[in-house]
Amino acid sequence: MFTEGTIVAQASAQGVAARGIIRLSGDSALDVVASFFAPCDVLNDRQTPPSSLEHTARPIVSNLSAPSVARGWFAPWGTEPPLRFVKCALFYWPKGRGFTGERAVELHLPGSQPILDAATRLICSTKRARLATKGEFTLRAFLNGRIDLTQAEAVLGAIEANSDVELRNALEQLSGSLAKDFDRLRENLLNTLGEMEAGFDFVDEDIEFITEDSVKKQIETALDDVETALARSRRQLDSDRSLRVALAGAPNVGKSSLFNSLTQLFSTDARSAALVSDVAGTTRDYLESDLVVDDVRFTLVDAAGIESVESVDPNAPTPRELAQRALERVYSEAALILKCYDSSNVSTVDALDSLTSYDVPTLLVATKCDDPDMKTSGIQTSCATGRGIADLGRLVAMKLRERMEQGEIVPSTAIRCQEALAEARDALKNALALLNGSELRDDFLVASELRLALDAIGTITGKVHTDELLDNIFSRFCIGK
Repeated sequence: MFTEGTIVAQASAQGVAARGIIRLSGDSALDVVASFFAPCDVLNDRQTPPSSLEHTARPIVSNLSAPSVARGWFAPWGTEPPLRFVKCALFYWPKGRGFTGERAVELHLPGSQPILDAATRLICSTKRARLATKGEFTLRAFLNGRIDLTQAEAVLGAIEANSDVELRNALEQLSGSLAKDFDRLRENLLNTLGEMEAGFDFVDEDIEFITEDSVKKQIETALDDVETALARSRRQLDSDRSLRVALAGAPNVGKSSLFNSLTQLFSTDARSAALVSDVAGTTRDYLESDLVVDDVRFTLVDAAGIESVESVDPNAPTPRELAQRALERVYSEAALILKCYDSSNVSTVDALDSLTSYDVPTLLVATKCDDPDMKTSGIQTSCATGRGIADLGRLVAMKLRERMEQGEIVPSTAIRCQEALAEARDALKNALALLNGSELRDDFLVASELRLALDAIGTITGKVHTDELLDNIFSRFCIGK
């Protein structure tokens, strides 16, 4: 893994903006841009670019041991005539004070992409800096002890956040809250292991540094913490991959009309329209539409109506049979099921009984409530008049937000935690089994299991890591982060 030298990359997003940022990190970060930067205070007029880049006796940064800001002009196309300058603010951080832990510089330039590209090429052409690889700035921050792996993944989580809930979870993890939990767990296990191993050195002198009951209690506490963390990460994975809302009900209760109404109101791309017909069973496949309601993104699914279909030939199922078989997957993968029934035909409620077998939250929705004075159970909606459509969308968003807030962990961290926490759990269970076994009792084996648990937990925050693990994490970043 090559992380030497000074690196440079565009840190702001590609495209037109009021301001763009070029980021450098490494010992030569300031020196490599100094030849192309003219501070404003050496000019007679702040609004007029200089005619040359003659160096003054005073350096750009007067105190190299403190962060500072210098305003002036930068020459993205180099020093060859004709000189062309753009306004620039130069931010400087000394070693140990910036994000990466190295000397760092940011050039804040006009957000024109040609200007930012020219500045990056110019800096690389000096041969004193190279283009950063994916995630190398964050990788250097990790290697220099500025952040741990959970915080590094939180950086990516913040970049990829699709809602305020996801952003808040990422920022909370970036603050180090998750790392503190694992560090505390690891420290407690280290103390237990240390006391056990201290006793090994005095085994012949009958000196007891920690009692067996105390060891058991501490391992049981650690096991509870690991189980809680494992459930927490699984909860995050469930909430992240299952933000799908399924419409369910008997044929012809108005699911497709409701699908179209919600799509028209809340989708940025309403091209996915369901077929609407008075003929029952018109929908046999299922349609999906991506909706955004109150900053919550989810996929609305319109599937076939629930009905009893007798199989004529099990080896050659009809399209209607296949549609019914597909419903099981649609409902089991949903985060929320909208149980729809026709308000003018209460017998359509009976079809909803089959949904009780799914461990999925539900909302009861009454469709075709065209009469404003109609009173029925559930959320009253009318696709003909628009009644209740917006309220239904907001209620769905509220329910999904509650589910998302249970996650609290960036998805990439939750995925990576699963294997490590499972290994730690198994090792701690083995340690307890050894302690409880009268004939197989061996404190050295117990200590060995505790070391396995410590290594597994250490991989979560990066106390224990390999190049393969780091490559897998940071390869998902973009250049400049």
